[in-house]
Amino acid sequence: MSAPDLPPPPELLQGIWLGRGRFGPVLEQQLATRDALVAGTGPATILTVEHPPTLTLGRRGERSDVLWAPEMLAARGVEVCESPRGGQVTLHAPGQLVAYPIVRIGWRVREHITRLGRVAVRFFEELGVQGAEFRIEHPGVWVGTQKIASIGVHVSRGVTVQGIAMNLAVEPTLFGSLISCGMQGPVMRNARDFGAREVTLPDAARRWAELFAEDLGAPLEWTTQAAAATETV
Repeated sequence: MSAPDLPPPPELLQGIWLGRGRFGPVLEQQLATRDALVAGTGPATILTVEHPPTLTLGRRGERSDVLWAPEMLAARGVEVCESPRGGQVTLHAPGQLVAYPIVRIGWRVREHITRLGRVAVRFFEELGVQGAEFRIEHPGVWVGTQKIASIGVHVSRGVTVQGIAMNLAVEPTLFGSLISCGMQGPVMRNARDFGAREVTLPDAARRWAELFAEDLGAPLEWTTQAAAATETV
């Protein structure tokens, strides 16, 4: 039997591809989806999205970890936003798949983070990346000393928001805009640098959601929906 604080898998997991969406409105959508799940009026959901260039500051994030001056950020169209997740500063950008599962996890935060990483490793392996591994000490997926996916979550009332950002084909110069995960030096890379085949983000989003639903033990219902205040791709 499941442990008392580990909810059973949802009867249905709704997966949604939002296209390209700004971080703030998508966060608001996550919180509204969480509130509906808590109230019993909405389903467990995975929101998948591609953000425009954005630096998000987690609860331990410092503006000093943002390396570019405001003028440079403005010139490159990079927005800086606060996030309720744990961790420090994370980059979001075109060419990155972001997945936000909004599911009941009780207080099994470590187990949820491990699932996010385990599913991402399977996803990267299917794309042809060799040697990808999940590491809990700096939560994410690594290939050697390089990080290709970052994980950060927030849990309220036993339901999680935020999730995982997977670098597929991000413009590499954007990685220089921040100290990622509090670690000095070049850390972030793209999966394509390690042999990942080309894949469209909508296809990547659906496949990641399928793998997550399989790992969770829930049937997936997949839809496409334009994010608020965004352009779709």
